[in-house]
Order: sequence, then structure tokens, then C-alpha cells
Amino acid sequence: MAFEADKSTVWKFGYGSNMDPEFMRVKKNLTPLDSRACVLTGFALSFPKGHGIDYVEPSFATLKRIPEGQVHGVCMRLSRADADALDTQESGYDVEVHPVKLYDGSELQVEVYTSRKALAPDFPEGCCSERYRDILVTGARVMRLAPEWIQKLESLPVYTPSPETLARRATLPPPSALPALGVAELRQRDGSDSAYPMCCCVLGYVFEVQPMMRVHAGRDITFRNVLHARGLNMDSNDDGGVSPFPRLSQLEPTALEYARRYCDRFHAKCAAGAPVAVLREFWAEQEVELEGVFHGNTLSQL
Repeated sequence: MAFEADKSTVWKFGYGSNMDPEFMRVKKNLTPLDSRACVLTGFALSFPKGHGIDYVEPSFATLKRIPEGQVHGVCMRLSRADADALDTQESGYDVEVHPVKLYDGSELQVEVYTSRKALAPDFPEGCCSERYRDILVTGARVMRLAPEWIQKLESLPVYTPSPETLARRATLPPPSALPALGVAELRQRDGSDSAYPMCCCVLGYVFEVQPMMRVHAGRDITFRNVLHARGLNMDSNDDGGVSPFPRLSQLEPTALEYARRYCDRFHAKCAAGAPVAVLREFWAEQEVELEGVFHGNTLSQL
């Protein structure tokens, strides 16, 4: 039996972060109209090595074409406007239409996000972040996917910083050892003025680095990192990288660690091999010391 939908709406198949209706509402600003557990055949769930953000989110879920494969997920009915918005958010994927079998036995034609470049069956698998793994597990539990599928997601390998990355992290100098830039000075380094090198800032440290995302240039992204770690929409809640800045001593460990991993990334890829400055206003709002994170903050006004 086929399940028919209103032509003004679109069914989307979610197998990664698009499985939990509440996550879709809070994180992606979308309003699911219906959601159903289902199975897609002809594909396998994949986390292709190197297809993510190194040091932070090494890989994300995608689909690998395997004739005998199957993927449990959620088909979600969206308005045409929300479907278009989701396509924009998932712009790195192609959209294909495939049949899925709902858990009640009926069938439905759905739009599926597939890899733009087909992955070979033997393409090496990577690991995702713990943050991302937990989103998948929560979505699968909320939608009551098959227990064996939930167990599969719970068993996904997750990224942890290497000893070399942790050693580099430990070499971050105290804020007092670096020159200080103000928010306005940092904004000049967003790539729009050739007189200044492009810079990105996280945890109050300024690095000369080319950002993977344009929104990271010429500003501190700590608050964006915190929003992302908390599962909140970044664009709707973004502070623009201005005061008040997150107080690092008051952040939950997961949010702080997420920001530190972006710091790891900028540190590993920056032109100078080290931060070139600190953000004055950021450090004015931090304590003088935070054990295991920073010390020697002479800019503190606390």
C-alpha cells in the first residue's frame, strides 16, 4: 500500500541529524508536519573518512550505494518552503527520489540526500564527533527505530584529539604574551581589506587562517561554537562576535571542549603556527586564571 501526501508538501528522508522533529525545530528552524520511521534499501550508512571538518567533526553521515544495504531513518513531511530551506542547508548533497518502507508496512516516495560524488563500496570509513553521534542516537530513540539500529548508532566510533593535538593545545601562550586587538580591529581582518591578513578568532585567540566557513572570518566564534554544541540555531542566535562573550569558566564541559577543538583546528592550520594576537574585549570578561585552560590573563577586569 502506498502512502499519499499533499502535493504542497514534501517528504524528506532523514538518516543523520534530520531524524528528530524537535532538533529540526530548534536547530534548523523548520516545522515538521509529520514524521514516520522507515527503511531505505539499496544504500548503507557511511561516515567517509576525510569528508568533514578535521579536528572538530571529522565525518558526517552520508549514504553509500550498496545493492543489498538498508538504512533505518525517518521520513519527515515538510512544507515546500521548509523543504527548500533544508535543501539550502544540505547544499553539499544531491537530492534523489526513492521509495522507503514505513515501519507499518506501507510505502512512500521520499526525497533523499545522497553524496554528490558516489563513494566506492570500499571507501575508508572515518569517525564522527561525539556531539554528532549523540544527535543521531537521540533521533533514533525519539522515533523508536529498531533496537539493532539504535545499537549500531550507539557503537559508532567517535573522534578524540590525538596526543600530538593535545600537546599543541598545551603550547597556547598566556594572553599576556600576545598583542591585543579590539573587536573593530579584528573585523578589519575578515578578508575584505587586502591591507590586512585574514584572521579567525576562537576562545579569544586570533589566528591568521583561511576559514572553512565565511562567517568565521574577522570575528570570535566561541559563542557560535557554544550554540552548536547546545543544539541551538547559530544564525538566529548569533551575537556577531561581540560583548558579552561567553565566560569560559561557566561553560558546560561539552561546549568548552567543542570550542577548544576549533582552536585546535585553527592552531594546526594557521600561517604562523601559533596565534598572532588575542581579542581584548573577550579577555576583559574572563578571569585571570582558569585551571587547565588559560593563565596569565592581564586583561581581566573581573
